[in-house]
Amino acid sequence: MSREQDTVAPAIDRDTAATGRMRLRGVVDEAWRDIVSGTSHAFMLMLILAALVGGLSAADLFSIRSIAQQVDRYIASGASTYVIEFKGRISGEACERLSSMDGVLASGALRSKNDKVASAVLPSASIPSLDATTGALGVFASSTRSGTVTLSTRDYDGIWLSSQAAQSVNASAGSQLALHAGGSVRIAGVFQYPDDGRSSNYQYVALSQVPVDANDFDQCVVKTWPVPDALQALLQSTVSSWPSDASQQPTISQLNATQGSKLDAVKAFRERQSALAPLVMLVIAFFIGFAVVRVRRLELASAMHCGEPKTALWLQMLLEALVWCCSAILVTLPLTIWAITHMDTGIIIASPTLVGILSRVPAAALAGVLAGVTLAMLVTRERDLFRYFKNR
Repeated sequence: MSREQDTVAPAIDRDTAATGRMRLRGVVDEAWRDIVSGTSHAFMLMLILAALVGGLSAADLFSIRSIAQQVDRYIASGASTYVIEFKGRISGEACERLSSMDGVLASGALRSKNDKVASAVLPSASIPSLDATTGALGVFASSTRSGTVTLSTRDYDGIWLSSQAAQSVNASAGSQLALHAGGSVRIAGVFQYPDDGRSSNYQYVALSQVPVDANDFDQCVVKTWPVPDALQALLQSTVSSWPSDASQQPTISQLNATQGSKLDAVKAFRERQSALAPLVMLVIAFFIGFAVVRVRRLELASAMHCGEPKTALWLQMLLEALVWCCSAILVTLPLTIWAITHMDTGIIIASPTLVGILSRVPAAALAGVLAGVTLAMLVTRERDLFRYFKNR
């Protein structure tokens, strides 16, 4: 008797020979013997599949992260921050209310002041001053970030300087700035405003917090993401009164137009090449499952020739495949969880949704392996035993 027949012979008990059926326990025992004896090559297959699942999952995750970083840079550059300017005709309350709209991260109103901040150390280079609502301070406090900043009451006590203005008078957040006219003013904060293509209007300014209950502001600054489709209408809703002269219209502009007028992150996410990772995994896993069974076709045909039902053999192959396939998925699970928790992709996709996307790769692996095993069993027939033996 051949080695393959010796392997399957113990599973063929009297019940099988008499009834043509095999007990479930016998199937499970035979599958387990194949695994522990190395007949099914479970450990090697687990490593191969784990490498494939981990690699394709990582490729998709890094692709998503790359898109998220692109969006992060776009927002942090001020490209998704818009300014509507209409001197003396912007409602502070209407501008602040925009922050409650979908897609608006922060918003606030500004107006020019006649007086400037003249420091005692550099009186000749006085700093232009702007009145700013609390929301406007929030916009500038987060000017180089993709998110928002929560300010405390203490942050409104004093003036905010742009980084260039603070550097020129050697001031820092929390310090007192001596004034040329006498006295001093507290520096409540310093906001970063790099020279990266942004509008130069706020590059050298001082901001003072004022109440929102006025309709004579000059500008409304709105930080958005994703940029609302009806952004222009939202910005125009902050105008408190429209002049009778139709030639007088507000101007709307990007804070930084050098990064392009639009970034379609949704399109980039949908069209990323790694979106095909589950399909690639499905195809590869299918061929792995098919090959695993086909290399054992002589053994399986011999078992069927000895009276073992094909259904029992199919179930046995499925059980063996489930063991090494599920083991491969479990091996990659901790790495996937770590990557999700340590890679910031929330700006374009929430973590629960990301988990669902990445779970498609291991799900495709499992489905592909089981489908390949099933098809291979269907084309493995007892009547081909001698041909298998001849071609081995």
